[in-house]
Amino acid sequence: MDVNVKNGTIAAEITRLEDVIQKEIAAKNFVRAVMLAQKLGYPKGEIRHLQELALKQMACEYRNGIAVQNLAKEWGFSHADLENLLRAALEEYEKNSDKKRLEQCYDAATSKYLTLRQWIEHFLNTSKK
Repeated sequence: MDVNVKNGTIAAEITRLEDVIQKEIAAKNFVRAVMLAQKLGYPKGEIRHLQELALKQMACEYRNGIAVQNLAKEWGFSHADLENLLRAALEEYEKNSDKKRLEQCYDAATSKYLTLRQWIEHFLNTSKK
């Protein structure tokens, strides 16, 4: 295969993957966007931003503590980094989110109904251990 053809094919594939990343971000599939950005060698700052979006989503929208812990560990977030991120996300959600997200939801880990604030506080307290 001619080198120019091969380089053109590689460039086309990179462009296609970058389009896929943008579509994943638009669809709020942040974990997948992180994975694709890592494969394409995006700058660390851009990847970190996507990771933060994914962690916020896992915590504030899905309230999935196991996913938050596993992803934070995999991506090298310290407990202090994670705590700062989640507290900032909570403030952001309290200001900008619809009230439905802030209402009590059932939490299987505690067998209680918790507000988002209560869930984050509980998560941060139990994840320290």
